Amino acid sequence: VGMSRGGGNRTANSGRNRGDQSSDRKHQIYFTDDDRIKRALKIVKKMEAWARKTQLQQWNGKGMNDDLSNDDEDDSYSDEFLEGYDSGENDDENEDGTVIDNDKDDEESQEFGMHDQPARVQSTSFQLRQHNKSRDLDVEVYNAVLLAWAKEGRGDHSASVMRLLDKMESLADELGMPSVLPNKRSYNTALDIISKAASNAETPLADYYENDNNVGNRDGGSVTKNGGQTTDFRPLYAGRAAESILGKMLDRGMRPDAYTFASVLNTYQRIPNGRLDAALAADAVVRGMESLHLHGRIDQPPDVFHYTMVCACWSRSGEQGVAGERCSEILRHMHERDKAGYPRVRPNIRTYNAVIDAHAYSGRVGEAEDMLFSMLDSYESSAARSIDGIEDEEIPVRPDSFSFNTVIQQWARSRTPEGGRRAEYVLERMLKFHYNGNSDVRPDERSFAYIIFHYCKGAGRSAPDAPDRALALIRKMIQMHREGYKELLPSSHNKTNPIFAFTSVIDAHSILRRPDSGVVADELLAAMEKLGDNIEALKPNTYVYLSVLYAWSSCGTVEAGERAVALLQHMEDDMKAAAERGEDSMLRTTQRCYILAQTAWARSPSMNKAEGALKVLKMMEAQYDSGNDEAMPTVQAYAMVINACAFADMVQDENGRLVKAPREIQMRAFKIAEEMIDRLRGEPYPDVAPVSMAYGTFIKCCGKLNLPKDISMKSTTRIFKYCCREGLVSDFVLTQLRYALPRDKFAEVLAESGYEDVNIMDKENKRVRWANIPSYWTRNVNSSKNNKY
Repeated sequence: VGMSRGGGNRTANSGRNRGDQSSDRKHQIYFTDDDRIKRALKIVKKMEAWARKTQLQQWNGKGMNDDLSNDDEDDSYSDEFLEGYDSGENDDENEDGTVIDNDKDDEESQEFGMHDQPARVQSTSFQLRQHNKSRDLDVEVYNAVLLAWAKEGRGDHSASVMRLLDKMESLADELGMPSVLPNKRSYNTALDIISKAASNAETPLADYYENDNNVGNRDGGSVTKNGGQTTDFRPLYAGRAAESILGKMLDRGMRPDAYTFASVLNTYQRIPNGRLDAALAADAVVRGMESLHLHGRIDQPPDVFHYTMVCACWSRSGEQGVAGERCSEILRHMHERDKAGYPRVRPNIRTYNAVIDAHAYSGRVGEAEDMLFSMLDSYESSAARSIDGIEDEEIPVRPDSFSFNTVIQQWARSRTPEGGRRAEYVLERMLKFHYNGNSDVRPDERSFAYIIFHYCKGAGRSAPDAPDRALALIRKMIQMHREGYKELLPSSHNKTNPIFAFTSVIDAHSILRRPDSGVVADELLAAMEKLGDNIEALKPNTYVYLSVLYAWSSCGTVEAGERAVALLQHMEDDMKAAAERGEDSMLRTTQRCYILAQTAWARSPSMNKAEGALKVLKMMEAQYDSGNDEAMPTVQAYAMVINACAFADMVQDENGRLVKAPREIQMRAFKIAEEMIDRLRGEPYPDVAPVSMAYGTFIKCCGKLNLPKDISMKSTTRIFKYCCREGLVSDFVLTQLRYALPRDKFAEVLAESGYEDVNIMDKENKRVRWANIPSYWTRNVNSSKNNKY
């Protein structure tokens, strides 16, 4: 919104017209709405100053000319205001946004010969003209400012509105000018501003009520500080401000209309931290409205919108039991008033939804479901009678998508295991209702996402068939989306991001280590990649690929390692292609990506698991060397290769059975493990050095694999002595050593390494007494980084 400001030269006796003046303007200044309001308030302030000057002088018992010509009388406003008028700050504004020069009035007066008049006459004429301008100060001047605040829509002007209304009342009392008292338009505009600003958690009304001098007490509220504590209004400043305006209207004999009461109720509905207090206050407003109409003080009784807003306040109150019961009472009361003949009070779908919402969010989901199905059965029965030619006098209320989704959401969020099945049943009724001709009652992404969440991460995740039910739901979503239900998979991110629905189903299979988790993950990944061509929110990213890699690392199938490597390779290729285009890839690999791929190899009964885990490590090293800092190899990456080698003793044969791996495969795995532990001891990267778990895993490798005894015992003894010297002997290391060596050799190695109580060791199970272990063996166990990877 722009407003030009003149910058051209002006002369006192210029006779040029307005067009000539505007042509001399050298630049324009553009003002925001807030700037315009501030400038308007400055003008209003000067009008108030002149009103005080002229009104007080006029009613002082003197003649008008004597008062206006008395230059010796002390007036704190006149000099300031005259200075402002002379400086050009009092320029008005044309409709096109250009500035009107009010000095032109003085120039024209000189053209008409007023400069030839005596000085006293000139002064009296000028001041009389300014006095006439003060008569333009009335309520509509202030209403213009209020309307500007209402349209501005950015800042919170609620406190400014209250102060302006207070100023209008005080000015009317001070100067005896009832023309500036707020009228119905003033109050309704103020209520609209306060209502819109009520959702702000931090409101300037707090300062208005607590810090302004006794302002809070004007509407009968209590903000008096006793012993440093402030009472009342704490969470409901906006609501109390709205009610104070309503009270002023009633005190002045005005008849507030339905819109006025709706604004007050809407204020309570929008207060973020009102909860029970807001619900009680809104309830009292409607009951008061009924009483006022009964006694003839207002023209319109409360209608369906007023009662519905009260129910909405109760549904947001969080009062379990009380909220739902009170909403049901209001619903019954509305039916009673409707039968009694009150207009526009019959409950509509918004009313029923508010009552359902109150029951559902109060933990009474069963009552909410009963109300939904009762409403649904009534409407379907009426529709069936209508087909038979029987028309009901009153068409029952028809449930909408919100009605179904509210019950679905709360069943899915319930802590009962059967909540998912109840939610599924409501979804089935919704789809049946939709297919029976109610095309606008359609499921959206929330209808499915809530139930999927229940089976994957909620109370229903413990059910054995939970992953299967979640998978069936997401397959149904994909199918319906292909049939044209585009709202099931929105094109942009929102509160129920569809990516989370897909990854939740994948994770639900992975957590249970189901053999089909990798296949399910690949199926959903393929669906996401296809849908992602048209749906931005479903384009797979690193987070999605991590879920898929987790699935393959959990399934334990023979192809898991190879599939994990293929996924890593696809991610690296995408990164390379994006770099060539000068873009950032959505599939950037991280340390966890490679660790999960190594885990997939370790749990796979493949003959190539040791080589596969080593390949992943080399891919990780190559990525880091190419500049991907997020792929820096860690001690865990090296230890995971050793772990894969330790489990290379079992493979899957052509019949799908687990059998012992050939000795050459096990020997090959041992060589890779030995290479890894030696590389770790050489610290290949900063802070990448052996830890207790790495030493223990290598000793486990020596004990599990079918190796020649001399190689096994020699390697075990060597690594254990390294472990002792570095102070990394843990309970895990000693446990693996106990199983890797024969009993006599175990005692011998302990003695050679400095254990002095070999004779009192429990020889039956070869356990070492932890209290007798030399302290230097364990000196770095607790302080070692990544001791448990």
